[in-house]
Amino acid sequence: MKAILWTARLLLALAILALIGCSSLKPGECKRDSHCEAKGKEMQVCYKEPPGAELGRCMSVREAKELHARYEKKLSGKCEDADGDGAKAGDACDGDPSLLDCNDKDPKVKPGATELCDAIDNNCDPLRLINEGLKGCVGTVLGGKEDPVVQFMVTMPAGVEAGPGGTVFGADQHQIYRLDAAGKAERFAGSEKPGAEDKKGKFARFDEPRGIAVGKDGSLFLAECKNNCVRRVSPEGEASAYAGLCSSEADNTADKDGAAGEARFWCPFDLAFDTDGSLLVLDKGNAKLKRVGADRKVVTVAGMGGKQSDDGYVEHGFANGPALKAQFNEPAGLAVGPDGAVYIADNVNNCIRLLKGGQVSTFAGVCEPGTSKGGYADGPADKAKFKQPHSVELGPDGALWVADAGNHCIRRVKDGKVSTAVGKCGQPGYYDGPAGEALFNQPVTVSMGKDGALWIVDLGNYRIRRFIP
Repeated sequence: MKAILWTARLLLALAILALIGCSSLKPGECKRDSHCEAKGKEMQVCYKEPPGAELGRCMSVREAKELHARYEKKLSGKCEDADGDGAKAGDACDGDPSLLDCNDKDPKVKPGATELCDAIDNNCDPLRLINEGLKGCVGTVLGGKEDPVVQFMVTMPAGVEAGPGGTVFGADQHQIYRLDAAGKAERFAGSEKPGAEDKKGKFARFDEPRGIAVGKDGSLFLAECKNNCVRRVSPEGEASAYAGLCSSEADNTADKDGAAGEARFWCPFDLAFDTDGSLLVLDKGNAKLKRVGADRKVVTVAGMGGKQSDDGYVEHGFANGPALKAQFNEPAGLAVGPDGAVYIADNVNNCIRLLKGGQVSTFAGVCEPGTSKGGYADGPADKAKFKQPHSVELGPDGALWVADAGNHCIRRVKDGKVSTAVGKCGQPGYYDGPAGEALFNQPVTVSMGKDGALWIVDLGNYRIRRFIP
């Protein structure tokens, strides 16, 4: 009995000593792993730097491994000013990371340097933006698969839309990014996984959303090509079906007007709000323009659709005239003017069409059906040539900006004339810099913010870029 009592007293004393030893620790501090409590299912460990330090910090195993790897790198690294510009760089540098040189091989690059209109981030800003805010200059804001990767790696950028307050939304494969007025990006909804799940934030599932429109309440409306429907995402990131049956199954692909749940689309590609507040949807696969009214009823307003050939393919063509008898060929982008006129990038007809007063006409370009047709020529609108124009956007001065994907440049239609606005037409590549020197590779979407900045989805370069006219 005495032995049992003695053992109990010893254990109690040890427990008291342990409590006394831990009482001086601040929240998050530790001396050993047992001082760290698990957070949910994630185990916490006591990380010390250097390893022999008395006190450490509680963190996840992953964080501890990352910090230790950085510590090992620091021990064997350097901190030097190789290019002699007064700013140091290297793994062994201590202090504020924002004061470190982001490119110690070029003396034009260092923290706080003057940003120049060129292909590098001169001022080493924390977001790694290139040419931010420089007039007449193209800069990268998001993406890239090789250096420089700006903020996030982008795999298949498709849509971009400048919203109110300087906020910009971008669609990348199955997810939506949100950029604030400073250009900082975050994942807003969706993930790398495709699907059609109406959930919130990263748990929502999309399948290649393309065009984006922003409602008056801040909600996003997405033309979701692979899911063959229009989705809505609330300002809080909650996704829901808005019109059509959201499904990637071929049997659910169709062309049908009617109530929101009964209507059917085939790869809706772009959308925009009409002057009456209804939502216009460019149904690319059906080669039609449809309207979703306030009652969410879907009605075709232009395009007679395609004809099924003997071998089962649907063929589209070209025809001007009354709206419902007009023909489009894989229309890809639209913009609505203040007078209600609708401008359509008729992709495979290689021209820009206009719907006004119930009639469809050619607005700019020589319409030539076929992916091997089209070309490049500036000049009078009726003689100019485009090659697979993919997106259109109206500027505040009435000029129409065109993402001329097949020519790898941005064109502008103003006062009946077409001109090259940004890039070198016919020369694909990647280069940030002055408008006439910048290079693109299949620019597919353009959107202009209220500040006049033109946002460009550069599909072939895996980037979202910005041009300040």
